Amino acid sequence: MEIWVGLAMFGALIALLAIGVPVAFGLFAVGIAALFLQGGGVDALGLIAPTLWGSITSFTLTAVPLFILMGAIISVSGMGSRLYSSLATLMHGVPGGLIVATTLACTIMAAVSGSSVATAGAIGRFSVNEMRRFGYRDSTSCGAVAAGGTLGILIPPSIPMIVYGIVAEQSIGKLFIAGIVPGLLMAGAFISYQIINAFRERAQFRHPTADARVTWRDRLLALRHVGPIAVLIWIILGSIYQGIATPTEAAALGAFASLILSGAIYRELSLQKLRTILEETARGSVMVLMIIAGAMVFGYAMTATQVAPVLSRTVAQLDVSPWLVFIAINLLLIFLGCFMETLSIIVITTPILIPIITVFGWDLIWFGIILTINMEMALITPPVGLNLFVVQGVVRDVSLERIIVGALPYVVIMLVVLALVAIFPTLAVGLISDVR
Repeated sequence: MEIWVGLAMFGALIALLAIGVPVAFGLFAVGIAALFLQGGGVDALGLIAPTLWGSITSFTLTAVPLFILMGAIISVSGMGSRLYSSLATLMHGVPGGLIVATTLACTIMAAVSGSSVATAGAIGRFSVNEMRRFGYRDSTSCGAVAAGGTLGILIPPSIPMIVYGIVAEQSIGKLFIAGIVPGLLMAGAFISYQIINAFRERAQFRHPTADARVTWRDRLLALRHVGPIAVLIWIILGSIYQGIATPTEAAALGAFASLILSGAIYRELSLQKLRTILEETARGSVMVLMIIAGAMVFGYAMTATQVAPVLSRTVAQLDVSPWLVFIAINLLLIFLGCFMETLSIIVITTPILIPIITVFGWDLIWFGIILTINMEMALITPPVGLNLFVVQGVVRDVSLERIIVGALPYVVIMLVVLALVAIFPTLAVGLISDVR
C-alpha cells in the first residue's frame, strides 16, 4: 500500500510541475495532501508549522543567501573579467590556451560562487566572444563555458551541497571538503580533453597571443588579478578545513571579503551595481529557501505515511547486487536531470534515496558527491539543461543545438569521473576526517 502511495505522490508532483506549478508550491501541495489523506488528517497538519520553522531558521541555512550574495558581487563587479584576462596571458603557449583559460576561470570562480549559473554567466559574458574573435568554433567555446560552469556546484562552496546536507542531515563542511578532489579531478579531465582536442585541430585553437611575445613580467603582472581570488578561496575553504569557521561563518567572511575587494580595491561598485547585486541575491535566496521549505514538508510526508521506510526495506530485500541498485539510482538521476532543475531533483529524491543508501551501508557524504556529479550532467543535458540556456543568453545568435553539440563530450567525461568516485570512494571522503 505504501509503495502505491509513494508512486501517487511522485506522480502528482510530476503532474503539477508539468503544468507549470513552481517547484516549492508543488512540494507543499503534495506533502500537505498526503498528510491529510494518509498521515492522520488534520492532526498531522499541525506538525507542518514547527517543521517549516525549524528548517528555515537553521543557522546552517544562512550560508545560502551569503554565498548567493558573494557570487553576485563577483559576477556584477567585473572581477571575473579580470580573472579571465589574466589566465589567458598565463596560458600563453599552451595548446588551446584560450579555452583552457576558460575552464581554469570557471574552476576558480566555482570556488567562490557556489552556483553553476553564476559561474557560467560570469565567465561566459566575455570568454565566448573572445574565443569567437580568435576563430574558435561557437560550439566548442559555448560547450566549454556550459560544462565549466557546472564546476560551480561540485567545487565548494556549493549551494546544492548545502541543500543536500540539510535534507540528508549531513555536515556541510564535510560535503564541501569532499568535493575538492573530485572537483579538481573533473576540471583536470576537462582541460586534458581540451589540450588533446587542440592538438588534433591546431588551426581552430590559435591562442590570441600566439603572434606576440609574452614575457615573465607579463605573467607576473597577470597574477595581480588571480591573487585576490586565491585569497578569497583560502578564506572560505581554509577556514572550514582548519576548523576555524563553520560553512556559514566562512560564507559571511567570504561575502565581506568580496565586498571589500570589489569596492575598496577595484573600486567597481556603484549604487546601480549594488542594487543589482541585492536584487539577484534576494531572488536567488527566496527561491532556494522556498524549495527547501517545500522539501521539508514533502520529506515529512514521506516519513509520516511510511513510504520511505517501506521503500527502503523493499529494496533491501531484493535479491540483486548493491552495484545494480547503485546503477539504477544513477540512471534515475540522469533521467530526471534531462527534465528537471537540479535543486528540484535533490529535494524530491533525497528523502526517498537516503533510507536506501543507509540500508546498503553507503557513506552519505560520498553519495552527496555522487549526487552532485549527476546534477552537473543535468545542467548540460537537454531539454532542460540550465547552463545551456545561460550560455545561449550570453551569445544569442548561437543555436541551442550547437551549444548542445559542444557540451556533450563533457557529459562523457563526467560519467568517467562519476565511475572513478564510485569505485574509489577515498577520492571524496579522504580529506574529511578533521572537518566538523
